[in-house]
Amino acid sequence: MKTFRCSCDNKQLLFFESSSCVSCQRVVGLDDAFNKVEPYDFDEESGCYFKARRPAARYQKCDNNADYNVCNGMVNLDDLVPEDGNDEVLCFACRFNETVPDLSIVEHIPLWKKMEAAKRRALYTLKALSLPLRNLRQDPENGLSFDFTTDRDVNDHFVSKLDYSESVFTGHDCGHITINLAEADDVARSQTKYAMNERYRTLLGHFRHELGHYYFDQLIVGSEKKNALSKECFGDDELDYQESLKKYYENKPADNWRDEFISEYATMHPYEDWAETWAHYMHIMDTLETAKNFSITGSITGDAADAEETDELNLPQDSKFFYSQTSITSVLDAWMEFSVILNSLNRSMGMNDAYPFVLSQPVRKKLSFIHHAIHNKFSLIKS
Repeated sequence: MKTFRCSCDNKQLLFFESSSCVSCQRVVGLDDAFNKVEPYDFDEESGCYFKARRPAARYQKCDNNADYNVCNGMVNLDDLVPEDGNDEVLCFACRFNETVPDLSIVEHIPLWKKMEAAKRRALYTLKALSLPLRNLRQDPENGLSFDFTTDRDVNDHFVSKLDYSESVFTGHDCGHITINLAEADDVARSQTKYAMNERYRTLLGHFRHELGHYYFDQLIVGSEKKNALSKECFGDDELDYQESLKKYYENKPADNWRDEFISEYATMHPYEDWAETWAHYMHIMDTLETAKNFSITGSITGDAADAEETDELNLPQDSKFFYSQTSITSVLDAWMEFSVILNSLNRSMGMNDAYPFVLSQPVRKKLSFIHHAIHNKFSLIKS
């Protein structure tokens, strides 16, 4: 993820999640272009915000920003198209929400803020990759939407079932993604992680995994050729899903699953293999962008000549990083080097490896398929 700078005298560093400049105290945020965190000045006469470089355009904080401080979205009032019977002012990211948590329960609000932060980061990478990204108002048939809700009590870390509440399962259904609010609670998520013997379980990971299912429908389904290529890489997605799910939970995956899959869950069904691989592709892209932003990618040995070789990745400020011309081989090679650095840093802090996964050759092939599917370069896929 990129960092940004305020226009104040100190040129204060701004992060993707920043909502104010710690130096000049001005409001900062993201507009609908969704690619830059920048400062806004307040005009007392109009009661609106404006950018110094675009003084004529008037902005307002997203309602979820102004009322709950759960996002940092800003809305250009000139571009706002009010919906019938709905006077909400929502930013680019918040327009994807269909259901938000019960806000009469104040303990839900900080967890919702975590949900929104993870969602914005996931959407940012999708937008930077120029993937189709439309909400239900823009595309009622194929648009993307989110439900954030729960069926359990926040006060005991989501152990107790709420009365008269339907079960809430994190998942994807025809463009509609549901994330249980419990996933934003560190205690509840950790309990589930260890109960299911998972090596990695994060809120951002959930978003990216479920978005993988959505983009399988958008990029692969509907094309006989693309679907056939996907089957060659991930397996037959027409296998009975419920039967595969049953077998997965009844039988432990073979000990050599790492030879072919990025995670144990990826062994369950080709759909899940795709979604897990998609999520890892997004993790890799976002993390390498962040690393290059702080100039900490390059050779493990620190050799200057080797470090220069990674410049072909154009990470991250050069938008070519997200172009189809970027070599997936160079991306994965850089990731293998940097993940060693990343894990070593974690160990120095007494923490578990940040990336405890193996990129075997079959997994690299699957990541390459994802890369070419995103950029619609199927002709470059090697059998």
